[in-house]
Formats: sequence, C-alpha cells, structure tokens
Amino acid sequence: MKISLENKILIGFIVNLVVVIASGWIFITRLDKQRNKEMDTILDWIELSLFGLSIVLLVIVYFIIQSQLKAKNISQKLLSDNKQLLQSIIDNTSNPIFIKEINGQYLLINKQYESLFHISNEEIIGKTDYDFLTKEVADAYRNSDLEVVKALRELKTEETIEQPDGRHIYIAVKFPLYDADGRVYAIGGISTDITERKKMEESLKEAVKFFNMSFDILTVAKDEHFIKINPALTKTLGYDQEDMNRIKFMDLIHPDDSKIANEVLASHLKGNPVAHFRTRFLCKDGTHKWLDWNSNIDMKQGVFYSVARDVTELVQLEMEKEIATNELYQDEEKLRLIVENIGEGIIVANANKKIILANDMANTLFGIKEDDKISSNFVNHFEVYFPDQKTVFPSQNLPMERAFNGEATDDIDVMLWDPNKQEKKRVLISGRPLVDQNNNVVAAVVTIKDISKYKQLEEELKETELKYRQLIGYKTGSSKES
Repeated sequence: MKISLENKILIGFIVNLVVVIASGWIFITRLDKQRNKEMDTILDWIELSLFGLSIVLLVIVYFIIQSQLKAKNISQKLLSDNKQLLQSIIDNTSNPIFIKEINGQYLLINKQYESLFHISNEEIIGKTDYDFLTKEVADAYRNSDLEVVKALRELKTEETIEQPDGRHIYIAVKFPLYDADGRVYAIGGISTDITERKKMEESLKEAVKFFNMSFDILTVAKDEHFIKINPALTKTLGYDQEDMNRIKFMDLIHPDDSKIANEVLASHLKGNPVAHFRTRFLCKDGTHKWLDWNSNIDMKQGVFYSVARDVTELVQLEMEKEIATNELYQDEEKLRLIVENIGEGIIVANANKKIILANDMANTLFGIKEDDKISSNFVNHFEVYFPDQKTVFPSQNLPMERAFNGEATDDIDVMLWDPNKQEKKRVLISGRPLVDQNNNVVAAVVTIKDISKYKQLEEELKETELKYRQLIGYKTGSSKES
C-alpha cells in the first residue's frame, strides 16, 4: 500500500512525540531521589535508544521532505514548461483564444487576441471586458459567458468586431473549464473569423437567386446528367430536376444534331469552352425546341456549366427568311431575264441616284458595261437636245429627275449626241418613281427606246412617197396634154 506524504509526516510526528514523551518521563523519573537506582542503567539505554530512533526518524523525514520538494520543483518546472508550451501553441494559431475566470477576469489570451483588441497578455490579466470595451459589447460578451456557466457545455455565438479594414464577423466557441473537484472555475473561448465565408455565402445566395430568376436556361452537368437546372429549363422543356436525374442529356438531343453535340463534347473534354452552338432538344410533351448554347467545363471536377436560350422562333424566322431570300433571288433572276430580253434600255437608280441595275440594251446605249459607272444624269454622257437638234433639253426635265420628284413621264422625245463617238441617237425616254409604304421615293426606273432607225425609215418613206407623188403627178399632167 502506498503511503501519502501527509501520512508519512504524521507517522513521523507521532513517533517523535512518543519519543519526546518517553524521554520526558525518564527525565522526571530521575528527579525522584527515592527511585530505584538500579533502573538508571536501563533507563540510560532506553533514553539513548529513543534518542537514536528520533535522529533516524528526523533523517527519514528530512529525506522524505527533500524528495517531495524535489518532486515539487520538477512538477513546477514541468508545469511552467507546459504553460509555456501551451502559450506558444495558442500564440501560433490563427484564432483568437482567451481564458476568463467566472467573474469575468482574464487569465490568459494569445497573440491573435492581443492584436484583435490591441491589449497585451500582461495588461489584460485581472481585467474584465468592461475595462477595454464599450459597455454594449462588454454586456454582450458577459451574457454569453454566463450562458456557458449555466448550460455547463460548449456554446457557439456569432460576434461582430470592428477592425481597421471594416467589420469582421466571428464565430466564438465558448466552453467551461473544471477544477480537480469538477467545479467550473473558468471559461475558455476560441474565435474564428468567418467574414470571407459570410461574403461567400451572400455571394452564393445572390448566385442562387440569379440562377433561379434567370430568363436564360442555366444547367450544371456531370456524368451525362443535368445535376442542377433552373426554373427556365423547366418552363422551356417541361422537365423538373427529378426527371433530369433519370434522363441522360444526350438522349434529349435530336438525332440530326447528335453529330454537333458529340463534337462539342469532344472539344470540352480537351478543356475548351464552346460558344453559340445550336441543337434541338426533346420537350416533355414530345415536341422539339431549338436551343442556343454557351458551355464551359471544370476539368478537375468534370463538371459542365452551360447557358442556353430558346431560339426556336428565331430559327423559324431564319428558315422563312432563307426561303423568302431564295424565292426573291429566283424572282430577281426571272426579272433580269425579262429585262435583258426587252428591246428597250432599262436603268434603275436608288434613292441616292446611284444606278443599281442596267440591262444590256442600256449598257450598249451608254457604251458602259459596269452598271454602277452609268450616271443617272444623262448630261454626264450626252448632249441632250430637242428633236430639232438645236435646242438644248433642260436636264431637270429629263424623266429620271422627274421620277425622283415623284412624277411619271411617258415617251419624252429627245436627241442624244455623243461628242466622243460623234454619234447621235433619237430616243423616247419614260420614267416611273418607286415609292415605299410612306409614299417616299426609294428608286426610279427609266426606259429608253432608240427610235433613230424608225425616224430614218420614216424620213426615207417620206422621201419615197414624195418621189412617187411627183412622178404620179407628172404622168397625170402629160396625159391631159395629149
């Protein structure tokens, strides 16, 4: 059985007390003159033995006390080393740490706590929150401390602390500390700065809000499934998240678009984003809708992030436009064939008076092959006269100019003289304005009919008729004379 230090000292005290009492009794016995002196020798030996026993006990107690003091010094050194080690550990953590007595007085803080509240460990020992914080903040801290004491368990609270770079939010974990008798004697606390996490949470909330409120389709895909969709997809295609968990997104793509979908997927697997690719998706009601996609991939996570927009109506309009364009092109070709086979020169000028169409007859008339090099003002190519070939015809009265003024003209008879070729042509020019729905002139069409040969034939016929008339008249006169 192990005897404690207190019991060892008590036993030694009792034994020494017995020795002292026995020695005192022997001393008193020897004061009696009527004593039996034959007992003196025995008493001397007894007294000597008791004295030796006392010395032995004192030596034993000395060594016991010495060993205990040595053990105490070792314990105190270990305690001091452990305290320094503890202080070193908590000083090198990134979290502010404190220990307070139940009455609120500080026992210990670490370096981060010192930096946070600008007070050293030596200065704060024995002080309370009321000594260096505002009453409002100190009251809040004190109330949370008392909650820990009442609950006798760890509690978490959210605290806000103003710092030079702004307001920071901390999660404070406070817990009771117990003594050897199991009684709460202090409160410990560890705080964690969650400011950035709070900002991220707020950003995430905004992102989720945007995700849910977006008019565009937003999806997150992994392992061939849309693991997250927004309400816009449900509204457009009819599927909810439960449907998407069961269906592979590639199974929803129209067979005719599977090739482009596989090409996009292959490009993604190389780490490339893909913008503006269109595929038809099967709706829950069995119809198909055209979606225009922009997609990217997180290669580490193997996650696809995509944005899509329903362009079904746009695609239909594009198809209708393509059909209309083809029909217009065909009509233009038919019109060109008709225009080219008309025996009159035709030119068309836009609102800027730039020639945009001229048939072969017009090209021949002007001696210019390139349509856009023909001027809408004839005087830039010819000298224009009345049929008498002497009076200059006013350029503002030509059918082209009158057409741009909204006036239609028919068969204006003029003479065109080409000074370069020294050639004249008698022509009939007609003009028509082309107007839009607002009655604005947007183009002018002019036809030119070369009547030079007709006029020449007309002159020749007149001369022939005159000759025949003279001849007939001469013969008639001769017969009368006979």
